[in-house]
Amino acid sequence: MNWKTKFFVLVLVSIPAFVGYPVVGYDSEIVSGLTFGWAAYFFLANLIILAIHGGRFYANVLAVAALVSIPVVFVGGTISYLISLSGLGYAAGQSAYSPHYLSICVTMLTVIPLALSMMGAIPFQRFEQGLLQNSAGVSKFEKGILMFLRVFNHIVFFVIPNILETVREEGQYRKWIQHQGPESLKVSSTSKASMLKTRISALITDMVQLAVESICASIQYIPLWAVEISQLPDKKRET
Repeated sequence: MNWKTKFFVLVLVSIPAFVGYPVVGYDSEIVSGLTFGWAAYFFLANLIILAIHGGRFYANVLAVAALVSIPVVFVGGTISYLISLSGLGYAAGQSAYSPHYLSICVTMLTVIPLALSMMGAIPFQRFEQGLLQNSAGVSKFEKGILMFLRVFNHIVFFVIPNILETVREEGQYRKWIQHQGPESLKVSSTSKASMLKTRISALITDMVQLAVESICASIQYIPLWAVEISQLPDKKRET
């Protein structure tokens, strides 16, 4: 299957996420906030992504979707709950928080993998090499496209895999500390409230660090690439 066919199939699969049909037609709820339509669409979309791109690519895409969804769903739910406790929210708000954020979570874990998979189906590296090897030179517009391709390829094939590898290694290290390290390094179990507070604080810290590392890793080579691309020979005008 060539990249055009893959991209076309993924575009067709993504249509229900934008138009709502036929997902909204199956509005019976499995649990509050999750309908049969969205549950079936979630599994179908992810299975198609797995079949088209393979297990390794799918695992990375799902991990990225989860990392994006965590702060939106859990931090957003926490803020909404605190606003309700303060009396600023409407009285019946708390009963709607869980269904609302469950729906958002399922939607994001469906739409984000689809979007990343569509971008991953396009051979941006091939396009970049084609522009670099063009014997006729490169126009200003093509230089702009080349910069975009360079940054995109760097993020997709370098930044994201490295970030995910860092997350995996840190998770394994923390498990080893908890099970093998001295008792003083283990999470205190004196109260569930303090344990929950510690985990939430660690989660927020990790997300901030990941965001900062991702941004820094994404832009660190842009000045170098800008100089390199600007020095490419300009396309000769036909006379």
